[in-house]
Amino acid sequence: MGILFDYLKEMAATKNIYEYNSDGMQLVDEVRRTIKELRDAEIYFHNVTDPDLVDYAIYRLESLKRKYIYLLKKAKEEGVSFDNFSSLLS
Repeated sequence: MGILFDYLKEMAATKNIYEYNSDGMQLVDEVRRTIKELRDAEIYFHNVTDPDLVDYAIYRLESLKRKYIYLLKKAKEEGVSFDNFSSLLS
């Protein structure tokens, strides 16, 4: 997808995502949603030309990246991790 997506992909930890209780699965679902938003935001960034919209796209990407990092830290604290990053994209 892009450099940002590759970077986030490498950050994912390892373990089976289907072994968790409902709280863990809610966290996994939130990570999935955030990944989708990141992919959409990256596509948007690559397609805008207006300077104001470029600024917005950059802000959106940065905020979603920070959210994703926060969610991964939270998952690590709760013992939730991901063995197959591509499974999060479905």
